[in-house]
Amino acid sequence: MKHKIQKVELFIGVIIFLGGLLTYGLGVHQLLPVPRPDLVVYGTTLIGIILIFMGCDIFSKPTKEMQILENDERNIAITNASLANAYKVTLTLLVLVLFALVFMGYMSKVVFFSIAGVIAIGQITWVITARYLDKNTS
Repeated sequence: MKHKIQKVELFIGVIIFLGGLLTYGLGVHQLLPVPRPDLVVYGTTLIGIILIFMGCDIFSKPTKEMQILENDERNIAITNASLANAYKVTLTLLVLVLFALVFMGYMSKVVFFSIAGVIAIGQITWVITARYLDKNTS
């Protein structure tokens, strides 16, 4: 399952990356009805590169020792705790930056509600997952 997700990330990353380069090469970005068409090229290219890097783990082969350590319950618990902590820190910083930008006047309504929606979806997902796991492990 893990390799399937990485293959999809890699494939989509290559498509988006090439799409970003093609919009620049063919001059299509000039015709797009967006306020800053030059940022379309940078944005799609950057997203494609990030997805390619995320999917590149598929090319690494873990050794037998790495596979044993990966499946160790203690390491899994440590990884889960660190991911939970990183999620909390990221969410806190995102909220602080969001409100700092609002109060400084650099945030439009559309962007504000988009980011606030993403934060809300993340929190709802966290609550639903916690309840589901709590119910199934009890």
